[in-house]
Amino acid sequence: MLCVVAFVVVLVLSAVSARYRRLLGRAWGCAWRRVTFRPCDTTFRDDVKSSMLAPVATRAPRLVAPASVAIEVVAWLMVVSLIVSLFILGRSGLNLFVYGTCDKQDAQSCSLAAEMCSIDAGPIGFWDSVGSGDLVGAFGNEFASLGETIAAVPSRLRSWDAADYAAPDATYLGGYEAGRPTAIEIIDPGCRFCAQLFRNMRASGFDRTHNVTYLVYPIASDTGPRFANSPLVASYLTALRAVEAQAGPPEVTEATDWVILETLFSEKNADGTPWQVWMNAATTGEARTQLHAWLEEAGYDDDGVAEIAALAASPQTAATLAAARTTVEDEIQTLAIPSLIAGGRLRSGLVDVDTLRGID
Repeated sequence: MLCVVAFVVVLVLSAVSARYRRLLGRAWGCAWRRVTFRPCDTTFRDDVKSSMLAPVATRAPRLVAPASVAIEVVAWLMVVSLIVSLFILGRSGLNLFVYGTCDKQDAQSCSLAAEMCSIDAGPIGFWDSVGSGDLVGAFGNEFASLGETIAAVPSRLRSWDAADYAAPDATYLGGYEAGRPTAIEIIDPGCRFCAQLFRNMRASGFDRTHNVTYLVYPIASDTGPRFANSPLVASYLTALRAVEAQAGPPEVTEATDWVILETLFSEKNADGTPWQVWMNAATTGEARTQLHAWLEEAGYDDDGVAEIAALAASPQTAATLAAARTTVEDEIQTLAIPSLIAGGRLRSGLVDVDTLRGID
């Protein structure tokens, strides 16, 4: 492995100094023979090792033999480190291309990714598996995860049609208008970047050039929902869509689920606290009471509110939410909330105002 390490070192030095370029050919020849499992060029290898051992031989001849062994061990460690580094670099770059983040296990931790609330995906991480003593599982999970990423590459190269993922009872921000392209966002009601994306859409005029709909996806974790009241809000939004698909919203032109989303994402309560922040900190009872108050403000009477509440807690709504979850995880395969399908592309994470303005 000394030849491989020597080649890497000579390659770097050759980039900054011409004096090392004459050794580059010999270093490459030796390294190539080594990686193709043939004997190394012993002359070059011995020259490198001798130059490293010469100071030791002069000062402490007895240490030459152990120093020679140490050089080989360090060379092996350096080569292994190089291989691992290249693997991590390649895997991270591939994840960034496919999922918009370099780390599938913790998407929002990647500094190169857009701002997002991450859907933590995949098996336990490599070092967590090693720490638990499962060395075989650590490598197995790592390569299985890489295989999934490679398999998802073709889907990122195709043209995306947002209409393919719209719910049968989909509602549209500002109402549906024929002739406009469809855009669909994947949102969690508790994610602050979903609220920012909504505001960016308003600021950019994106909602006036596209038929914008959504899939609601409460992010889950090992300990429960990422945002405690997101499943409750999602169930009410889903129930509202189902009811108004049959009867229409009461005395308003905007679908009530969008009225609630706009309030949640854009407005503040009497104390000046953004409603989304309040909702994430509220108890389940407080959140349900506030949702009922918003329904009443939208024109629902007591019987209407009771109907929505009952449907929100029904197996029908649970099945609809489960189908949306399957769409997000198995078909769209995003790890970022929000995600936006528009203009033939899937965009992972928060989309800024200027980018929204440039989407056809």
